Amino acid sequence: MLSEADVKEGKLVEDIEEKILASLKAGGISYEVFEHEPVYTCRKMAEFLKTGEDHIAKSMVVKKSDGGYVLAVLPGHMRIDFGRLAAATKSRSVSLAPREEAERIVGCSVGCVYPLGNVVNLETLFDEKLLRQEYVYFNPGSHTKSVKIDTMALVSLVKPTRAEFAQFSH
Repeated sequence: MLSEADVKEGKLVEDIEEKILASLKAGGISYEVFEHEPVYTCRKMAEFLKTGEDHIAKSMVVKKSDGGYVLAVLPGHMRIDFGRLAAATKSRSVSLAPREEAERIVGCSVGCVYPLGNVVNLETLFDEKLLRQEYVYFNPGSHTKSVKIDTMALVSLVKPTRAEFAQFSH
């Protein structure tokens, strides 16, 4: 698990952030970076950015029943329907990856996981509801930065599987 000291030192965060921004640049994709106080929830991120949570790309590392992993990306105000996600990944079942495993795979702390699974060779699924937005924001592996990007440009870069697996939170 990444400690607060690791996050404060910023070494891992800087490395993954550099990889993400380099990937966007290499893809010729325009984006904006916003710096802010640390945010740990989609709601707080949306409040800071003065946007709706439906414009926040929430990215979660999910473990499949066969032991493999996928990155599930959905609107910030929704949650994963694990049954539908299992069907989309052709798995018997899926669950959130344990924190330590997720952080090891993506190289950043849970809560600022980015939607670019391609950066770490992780199969990525985008929920169709997220794709209704013209643009989305995401954390580039840092709680203190957010990136705004055209949704279809993100799709063209990541080449995710598109599926319906998000449901409204209660």
